[in-house]
Amino acid sequence: MVRKIISQTPLSLPEVKEILEEREAKLDSIQLRVLEYTRKFSKVSADKAREMINELMDKFNLTREEAVQIVNICPTTIEELRSVLSGYKRLVSFLLFSEEKLNEIVEVVKKYLLQEKVK
Repeated sequence: MVRKIISQTPLSLPEVKEILEEREAKLDSIQLRVLEYTRKFSKVSADKAREMINELMDKFNLTREEAVQIVNICPTTIEELRSVLSGYKRLVSFLLFSEEKLNEIVEVVKKYLLQEKVK
């Protein structure tokens, strides 16, 4: 049976974790391994991840894919952020050389990480 992809949306690790946890009883072995990976490497809750993605997209004109990558890694220094974003050719001239923009993005990430620790 041929399957047709109707739509595709990049998801952050916390969002994947949330989806898999809802279906945990029905997961196969590979899906359970993915769930364990998301539990180990998710740094914020799914709700905070969605908020951070939206803020990064709105405030810095990032694509969803770029914002999701930032949420997955949660870089806390400009150097880490540069390495996360260096693969996106669209951003090289616009963002990677603007210390101010990079610093603002890092501050957004730190704000959400701090909110998670306060919980």
